[in-house]
Amino acid sequence: MHDEIAEQVWEAVGHWVEGRHEESTQILARLAETQTPSMMYGAACGIATVAKAALTKMYGSHSHACFWGIRTVGGLRPEDIIPAHHLFAARFIAAYLNNDTDTALALYQAAYTSSDPELWPACMHTLLAATGEAVLAATPGAGR
Repeated sequence: MHDEIAEQVWEAVGHWVEGRHEESTQILARLAETQTPSMMYGAACGIATVAKAALTKMYGSHSHACFWGIRTVGGLRPEDIIPAHHLFAARFIAAYLNNDTDTALALYQAAYTSSDPELWPACMHTLLAATGEAVLAATPGAGR
């Protein structure tokens, strides 16, 4: 089961990188329809693993003394200017890069249990899109 999900995550990211966003989104939607919430958390971590590889390729490997975070222009709070689903993706990837599984899980649970039924799917889609864009940025000659 885990191998099948991992394969579908790779396929979804691959389609995104190839510009086949609709197919990428469909794979993610099928996973969401057929998997448990905990398996979808695993899928989110799988997507973040790909983002981590792309960001590591671009910026190099960092020691435990390094911390990934989100910074905004003008000192504004991210939650005041960044849409919730975009902020989720950025924070989830940062938490994953920082090996902060407690925060990653808390972010996922907050999105999944939100009273807004559109939030969790938007968060997962944005996580996938951000990862696809990171792979594009890390791949020489892959720009569109």
